[in-house]
Amino acid sequence: MVKKTKSEKEKTAVSSFYTIGDVAELTGIKTYVLRYWEKEFPFLQPIKNKAGHRLYTKRDVFIIRSIQELLYQKGYSIAGAKKVLWKILLGEQDSSMKQILKELQEDLKELVSILDKNLSTLGP
Repeated sequence: MVKKTKSEKEKTAVSSFYTIGDVAELTGIKTYVLRYWEKEFPFLQPIKNKAGHRLYTKRDVFIIRSIQELLYQKGYSIAGAKKVLWKILLGEQDSSMKQILKELQEDLKELVSILDKNLSTLGP
């Protein structure tokens, strides 16, 4: 039996489910940590088959990778990571991000206006 690499597992599991071992291998997170996170993060709910084995979807893997980034790279506590993930999953954005996007949109409109004026002065 040939053992699949991480990228091969990601490709073959496009429309299927991941086992807890697959997810542990893909993310580098131990299985006992994944089981603990299921208890701490209510929106992380892998389905279980008839034998009781966990089956993770692509959404679950996205959530796990997000938790991993928040906890290990950004230094959030579990409570802080929960708050951030609730906002992400509910589609809420940070108000400062909305302000930045609004300013960027205004700058782009101004740039388009300047380009239109310059193009109209050049003539056909």
